[in-house]
Amino acid sequence: MSVPLMLHSLTEHRAVIFGCLEAVGATSVVEVGSEYGGFTTELATWAAARDARVASVEPFPAEAVRELDRTSEHFRLVEGRSPQALRELPPADAYVLDGDHTYWTVLAELQTIDEMAEQGRHPLVILHDVGWPSGRRDQYYAPDALEAEHVLPHAWDRGVVPGNSGVVEGGFRGEGQFAVALEEGGPHNGVLTAVEDYLAERPDLVYAHVPSVFGLGVVYSGSAESATRLEQVLAPYDRNPQLQRLEENRIAALLRIIELQDELRALSGRVQEQSAARSRLIVQYADRLAAAEAENAALRLDLQRASAVVRASS
Repeated sequence: MSVPLMLHSLTEHRAVIFGCLEAVGATSVVEVGSEYGGFTTELATWAAARDARVASVEPFPAEAVRELDRTSEHFRLVEGRSPQALRELPPADAYVLDGDHTYWTVLAELQTIDEMAEQGRHPLVILHDVGWPSGRRDQYYAPDALEAEHVLPHAWDRGVVPGNSGVVEGGFRGEGQFAVALEEGGPHNGVLTAVEDYLAERPDLVYAHVPSVFGLGVVYSGSAESATRLEQVLAPYDRNPQLQRLEENRIAALLRIIELQDELRALSGRVQEQSAARSRLIVQYADRLAAAEAENAALRLDLQRASAVVRASS
């Protein structure tokens, strides 16, 4: 069994997420963004064991997610983009948001959940990627699907590193899978910024921040009956400085691995270029040798003919 090089999935937060779902007694969960279906499968398994329901909103579902939709009575797939697709579903007890990592999408998702919520009852909302790099910088998978005024200048062929608000050649990047905003920070930029702007209008809500594996945010009602239980689940993780330090170290190690991969790729390219150059030289020498052999053969033939003429005249 292979071990993933980069920890990035919500599966790394399973203890916190399922602890929160248990704390609120969730019987219905909506997931936004299923990627390859790893955490989606865990959610579906959790739901089946509790006779709960899970729905996943995903515009391009993986085959594993489609299979869940075909085989599990506890799971439903909604093919579409959030937040529009959220309106196709009934209000849920909990939402897990890990879709488009852009300010306007996340803010719209939070506002849509608000509008759909039952009167006086705010659901549990769990958000991934509230930490670096997407906490303060938009990350675009499909910028053409957004309103033009909601898309910041961005690049597909550049990366980001901690401590640099711009973009760099190399660094953490999407390799064509996603683009990054050219600048970090400022208004209307990043997942965490969207959460903070949303919370500024909702003083009744509580926010917990788990600073590991790109950051996990949890939003819940401070007056809910389940608030104390949620606080107990989240307290060991919330803004934990040791987790923050470990995350910084993880990111540094990840960037070093990416740097080494880039160096290996460049070295491999140089070796291939040198090999190709050697191959061209070999071909050139072979061509010259063949030409010399042909010339030598022609000279031998001329010599034979001359010898024959000499013998015939003597």
